[in-house]
Amino acid sequence: MTALWGGAVALCIIATLFIFWPVWRYRSQNSITAAVNVEERLAENVRLFHEHVAELESQLASGRIDSAQFAQLKLEQERALLDDEANIRAAQQTRQLNVGGITFAVVALAALLAAYGLYRELGSSADVEIRMAQAEKQHLDMLDYQAGRNPDPVRTREMIRLIEARLADNPDQLQYWFFLARMYMDISDFTNATNAYLQALERDKESSMVMAEAAQAMFLRDGSKVNPATVDLVQKALKLDPDNTMALGLAGIDAFGKQDYLGAIKYWGRVVNLSGPDSAGGQALTAGIERAAGLFFANGGTQEQLDAARNGRQIAVNVSLANDVKVQPDQLVFVYARAWQGAKMPLAIARFKVSELPKRVLLTEAMAMTDAMTLATVDSVELVARVSQDGTATAKAGDWQGSIGPVDAAAAQADLQITISEQVAP
Repeated sequence: MTALWGGAVALCIIATLFIFWPVWRYRSQNSITAAVNVEERLAENVRLFHEHVAELESQLASGRIDSAQFAQLKLEQERALLDDEANIRAAQQTRQLNVGGITFAVVALAALLAAYGLYRELGSSADVEIRMAQAEKQHLDMLDYQAGRNPDPVRTREMIRLIEARLADNPDQLQYWFFLARMYMDISDFTNATNAYLQALERDKESSMVMAEAAQAMFLRDGSKVNPATVDLVQKALKLDPDNTMALGLAGIDAFGKQDYLGAIKYWGRVVNLSGPDSAGGQALTAGIERAAGLFFANGGTQEQLDAARNGRQIAVNVSLANDVKVQPDQLVFVYARAWQGAKMPLAIARFKVSELPKRVLLTEAMAMTDAMTLATVDSVELVARVSQDGTATAKAGDWQGSIGPVDAAAAQADLQITISEQVAP
């Protein structure tokens, strides 16, 4: 903060110099004129001195004064001349000093006060203070972590005080409500954190991140229990961002509490896939998935149902070869699903040899070529099975294939059938 104000003062001084420059030029011109006037007054005094001396000499010659009186009166005239010169020059210097010094001081002080007043009224001094305090807090918190200590909560409470004061002046600053909520989360004040998150949501109703964090604050506020308001926020967050890991984790907790163990496995499994099984959250949720799986089996669930939940959406299709199609046993068969409308890149793909036909193929989300395009990202798909002439997945003239569609990706039947019977035209 000291550096900031030092820089502000320096800028004000520079601005003052720009203002003072014409004043100085004006004063210089006046000084030249005044100097000329002084010399003229001194010359006039010298002329009058010589006239007085000439008159004294005339009086001495006529005998009206003697030589002693003449010497005394001439000395007095010389002293008067010197005193007048000294007074005139001193008055000139005082006037120049007063005008220049006072003008500069007044202008500089006015510029500084005006800049400070405008900055306090129109600027963001409070925002700067908050950012400086946050930077210092982060630095000190890091030192605490490095020393094996928990950060001092007093610093967090001071940040809360600064942010609340800023929001009292301007309550529509979204970022400060969000910042305030996280500060309250840091000191486990989940009630105030929830209130701050809800204030942020009033100002940004389309933020999945704020929704998910608000739901988490509610969950912790209520003693790790899921209430309808929490579920509503979670569902809205996932609708906006299906990959929001915080919302997915809470959705899994809600499903587990309702004994929907497959649902919990599905949600938590997605978090593990997104964050990685070796992450801290991934390891904790993997243990939760195993517990949910054990309870699922204890309640009569099957391995096939569990696999389906772990793999997300899946489509089973029986692939066969028409009798009149002539292909070699070692040729490759590609079976894939692609969006019924839109990009034709495969959403899930399987590969095997002709010798394995007929074959039941299970296409799952795990077979996607990219996380951005899976069976879960579309509503309807086309299923294609093709025997490749050159061993590549791209269709070429002479390949044999079969297809069906549109197929509902979310509710596909297990007994879908594809017969490879059509040859790709040149």
